[in-house]
Amino acid sequence: MEKTFGFVGAGNMGSALVRGLVAKQVVDPSNIFACDLDKEKIERLQAETKINATCDVGEVGDKVDVLFIAVKPQDIEKLLKSIPHNLEGVLVVSIAAGVPTKKIEEKIPKARVVRVMPNTPAKVSEMASAYCLGASARPEDGELVAELLSSLGVCVKVEENLMDAVTGLSGSGPAYIYLVIQALVEGGVKQGLSEGDAMELAVQTVKGAAEMVAKSGKSPKELIDEVASPGGTTIEGLKVLEEYKVREAFQKAVEAAAEKSRVLSG
Repeated sequence: MEKTFGFVGAGNMGSALVRGLVAKQVVDPSNIFACDLDKEKIERLQAETKINATCDVGEVGDKVDVLFIAVKPQDIEKLLKSIPHNLEGVLVVSIAAGVPTKKIEEKIPKARVVRVMPNTPAKVSEMASAYCLGASARPEDGELVAELLSSLGVCVKVEENLMDAVTGLSGSGPAYIYLVIQALVEGGVKQGLSEGDAMELAVQTVKGAAEMVAKSGKSPKELIDEVASPGGTTIEGLKVLEEYKVREAFQKAVEAAAEKSRVLSG
């Protein structure tokens, strides 16, 4: 891809996208310009990926066709004041949770804006992401963003009023699954397995279960019914999960994260 790309913010999500795009050879490192106030962090990313790095936001804005805003939501106001406002013709892609496109368009009126909610498995090209178009964005802007995101995993287009729900589900979702894996490992260790064996089994179990849902054409409930035989071991474990309202807890987790995203959006 011949366009030039800028990343303002080299934290977990910004660096995950950079690493993913470089690893998959979607964008040549020489066409990526990244900026972060943390000099050590940006130099580390540069050494690993061979991209161009700077601590000057204005320098990045002057050199790119597509500018990713990858800062924390609480830092967005300060950043928007420091970004040069002569970004006419530049596509601005915001991955700041809870920040509506309108807010960015008001501060950078000449730019076209697309809002994205990715997640950190972008680092291993297994990202789940969604995007929506701002008022000034063109269909081809969405197509470009979708092409980039799809190269790192799964990408869906949604209306902006659903971006908070996406944040609660897939944006925050990896942490929920890490918790599941950790709990499975701890359960296995309590039953006598070594931590290494328990980790290997738990990780593959989660990967395998996800692939079954993705490829079998069956719903999660149908797959549960296939393995939860009456009088068997699995159904005993499921009874405990239902007793402790694990299903409801996950639903509440998605709800809480989505609500926090709404609060951040003001």
